[in-house]
Amino acid sequence: MSEFSVRWVFQLEIDCVYNVRRHLPAEWHEGCTFIDKKGRRRLEIHPNGDVKVLAGYSWDGCTPKISVFDLVLGTPDGVPNRVTKRPKAYYASLLHDVLYQFLDAGLPLSRAQADKVFLEILTRDRFAPRWIYYGAVRMFGGVFRLFTRRKRRYAGKRIPLLIDGAA
Repeated sequence: MSEFSVRWVFQLEIDCVYNVRRHLPAEWHEGCTFIDKKGRRRLEIHPNGDVKVLAGYSWDGCTPKISVFDLVLGTPDGVPNRVTKRPKAYYASLLHDVLYQFLDAGLPLSRAQADKVFLEILTRDRFAPRWIYYGAVRMFGGVFRLFTRRKRRYAGKRIPLLIDGAA
């Protein structure tokens, strides 16, 4: 057996933005930032509903995955998208992971809404087994989240959105 040489599979090179306005409460008009347990900004939600995952964020793609003899076994992330050159589930798994990470830190979305965002992006990126993946996160996402929350001890928090150094 072997171990991952790093704890993640992907690392975001540039900020990623996706609009979730239709999932936010009708009265949403503020912005917020989420920081991880080390105080690093990882996620911003802007007043217009744009969710921005900041460059440097790392995640493991679609889960579960394990490493055996330097081979990654587990849930495939799909073939490369013709436009992005990334696996078709790359952006869906990115948004899903970061939203789940901050569910307990005042994220203005529920787990069901985070799962819907996952399905929307899989659909946008024409990922053929999207309904299977969506069904899996609906059925197992809550249990898997409890396991990873305990294992990783996220302890992130929500703070006001800072734009150009101002609150």
